[in-house]
Amino acid sequence: MCNIYRISPKRSTDKGVRGKVASAAGKLANSLVRISDPGVVLLADERVEFMRWGFARSFNPAINNARSDKLESDMWAEAFRERHCVIPVSAFYDWGPGDGGRKQAYEFHDPDDDYLWIAGLWEPGEGDLGFCYSMVTTAASPVMAPIHDRMPAVLRADDVPVFLDLETPWVFRPFDGPLAVTPCESPLKQKSPPRDDPQGGLWDWQA
Repeated sequence: MCNIYRISPKRSTDKGVRGKVASAAGKLANSLVRISDPGVVLLADERVEFMRWGFARSFNPAINNARSDKLESDMWAEAFRERHCVIPVSAFYDWGPGDGGRKQAYEFHDPDDDYLWIAGLWEPGEGDLGFCYSMVTTAASPVMAPIHDRMPAVLRADDVPVFLDLETPWVFRPFDGPLAVTPCESPLKQKSPPRDDPQGGLWDWQA
């Protein structure tokens, strides 16, 4: 499932959420976010923060995906009940069948070059680790199904504040909005420069 995505500092005159996200994205050392890297997350009241991608547990230092059908388990129940976030991405990547039996990388993005809004959960983390988030995954949409049977839980823009307010019971469904898919070179071949994150995950910055 998704273990790398891109968030780019899109040019925007929007003074609202998109403008805040674009400004925050420009603070990242690299537009590609890998597991355990800091990424941009949106919280309630249009608050934008940096957190580390992946819940830390003794058996896995960075659990980056939370299955929508497992959110009532001990692992996720508290965060699903109390701590929703939304992860803005410019594109996410997955691998599927390619020529000659080889795996092919595919990029998924909004056809109008807007951000995709993916449901997530967050937790304070322990010690010096800082705040962490995990991306919710759900059943694949018709666009995604030929490549993988699951996908990030992409939200429609109008659903973002509803998911964040915690008041409305949320049922995850395959994304039914526009989603473009393009074969691409593997993003894992790109190298990230060193990151300076002295606070261990939660940066002291707000848009």
